[in-house]
Amino acid sequence: MAQFFHHNSFGYCLRCPRTRHLHLCFGNLALVATTAEFQEFRRFIEEEHERNHSAYRDPEARCIALRTPTERMALVLSWQELEQLHEILENTGLLLEVEALLG
Repeated sequence: MAQFFHHNSFGYCLRCPRTRHLHLCFGNLALVATTAEFQEFRRFIEEEHERNHSAYRDPEARCIALRTPTERMALVLSWQELEQLHEILENTGLLLEVEALLG
């Protein structure tokens, strides 16, 4: 059975018991990542979250463009969506850190 880490109204993060990969599902996007890849994505979103924290007045306007490795392609989110993605990643990351400490 998959291990759920966190969920909210926008998505969730779980770990596959067979592959041990983390599955982040957010809206219509999905990411399957190793723990190291997850942590890299978490840092990227944390930086974007900090950078955009006070820049947008309308929380539902999709005006935050997150670059992807694919040239001329970005993920476009509202502040509200970025907040929810950040929440999933941070709470999952904290649980992974606790898990590592407990060994």
